[in-house]
Amino acid sequence: MALEDLGEFGLIDRIVARLGGAAARDITVPPGDDAAAWAVDAGFAVATVDTLAEGTHWRRDTMSFADVGWRAVATSISDLAAMGAEPRFLLISVELAPTVELADIDAFADGVAAACGAYGVRVAGGNVAGTAATSVHTTAFGTAVAASDGSPALLRRDAARPGDLVAVSGAPGASAAGLALIEAGRDTEPEAEPLVMAHRRPTARIELGRAAVAAGLACAIDVSDGLAQDLGHVARAAGVGIEVEADALPLHPSAIALLGVEHARELALRGGEDYELALTAPAATLGPLADGEASLTTIGRVVTEHPGEVVVLDSDGRRLAQPRGGWDQLRSARG
Repeated sequence: MALEDLGEFGLIDRIVARLGGAAARDITVPPGDDAAAWAVDAGFAVATVDTLAEGTHWRRDTMSFADVGWRAVATSISDLAAMGAEPRFLLISVELAPTVELADIDAFADGVAAACGAYGVRVAGGNVAGTAATSVHTTAFGTAVAASDGSPALLRRDAARPGDLVAVSGAPGASAAGLALIEAGRDTEPEAEPLVMAHRRPTARIELGRAAVAAGLACAIDVSDGLAQDLGHVARAAGVGIEVEADALPLHPSAIALLGVEHARELALRGGEDYELALTAPAATLGPLADGEASLTTIGRVVTEHPGEVVVLDSDGRRLAQPRGGWDQLRSARG
């Protein structure tokens, strides 16, 4: 059956049915009306929106439509993880190119459902439209509790302070290493699988974000545009400098084995799309997080010097050259 045979509303009904338990059918106004509605807990609402455009954020030769569905969920709720919020519902709008087939939409819905099951979120509604190029727009809604002073208990980019340590979860650069191996036709080599999966189905660090808020941390960001660039966002927002020790970066063993330590380190700093969390806090506050569900590695410190700048240091404390890198949505889209 072709998409045009189903029509817009038939396709929406098919997607909702395929989502199964990932579709929020028990909210006040479930999928199928002009808008969704649900009861709001006491506290604060937290919302974010993200886009995955074909040719810019994903390609059919590097991932399946099921992978795109997973990423549509994981990358959006990663922003909530970076705030320490509790993710709850999603709105997903899909723009479909003429080349998209019904099997592609089924696979996309399956990927969405799998990610929703993994993270405990549900789809409250969305939209479908035919356009020249395929893209997915996901709006994620979450909640945050109130702190003792009545403000939202959230992690903020502008909360880094001199004297804080800088830590990162997981192994940044794994996603970029996976993409490099796919593009080189090396994705079936031994040890490549965890890197390929890191690219196609990234992990959103929801538990770590919640644990960070509970531990009293105030600052975090998710690593979507490259570790150095994202730490730069923190440095500029907080008016501080950040120093990263190159030898302290937690490189993925498979990236080292397949690409070499220097390439793996460069990808860790510049690669992006890892969706790990980078956090800053005093050593005593970071300590309790070390035994959590995500490995956490201290990689540097927050300083008063060179405000707004991230500096990478070698083992002797000398500044390393930093070639331009990281992801910029507008520059990258325009080549």
